[in-house]
Amino acid sequence: MDKYDLVVIGAGPGGYVAAIRGAQLGFKTALIEKRGTLGGTCLNVGASLPKPLLDSSEHYLKASKEFDMHGIKVGSVGH
Repeated sequence: MDKYDLVVIGAGPGGYVAAIRGAQLGFKTALIEKRGTLGGTCLNVGASLPKPLLDSSEHYLKASKEFDMHGIKVGSVGH
């Protein structure tokens, strides 16, 4: 079995940064992640990047289809 100076469990935003820093400092470092990609739950499953996109999509839908029901006039949306 290999021996490591530093073992980081979880390759989320804190985990992969900790592993990089450990290696930079000369530690024999292992990073353990159950998914096939780095970035953790937020990046890969749906918290960080999709949230602003979903929020913008909702605003676009409301501006293009729902605002007029409330008497709000919007010019060309998304063109």
